[in-house]
Amino acid sequence: MNRIHAAAIALAVLATSTASSGDVVVKDASLADLPYREVRFNDLNLDNQKGIDRLNTRIVRAVREVCGRADNRLLSLMSDIRDCRDQSLQRAFTARDAILAARLAARGQPDKLAAIGDSIGIAAAGTQ
Repeated sequence: MNRIHAAAIALAVLATSTASSGDVVVKDASLADLPYREVRFNDLNLDNQKGIDRLNTRIVRAVREVCGRADNRLLSLMSDIRDCRDQSLQRAFTARDAILAARLAARGQPDKLAAIGDSIGIAAAGTQ
């Protein structure tokens, strides 16, 4: 009986994580071979902190995907990955801040708001 419950829980967790992985997509097929992701935010309410926190989570996840993971025993590779993550996060959060500022400036102007876009491009450091 415990095995059945454990399997059901595992399937539920997998289904939940699969749904949230749809938040990060490769938008441009020409970039499919590069470490690049688009983080969509058109489903988030960026006028409140909860929406911004969710966007931040998506950005961090995308940066981890494009910069990769390294074996802890390979210190030089760990250093490269840490540098990639730091630089990529800095660029992504700069883009996020610009989008939030543009959205604030475009309040009450739907045409300007629509022109802002609905995603942030995340690329591994050195590929943008």
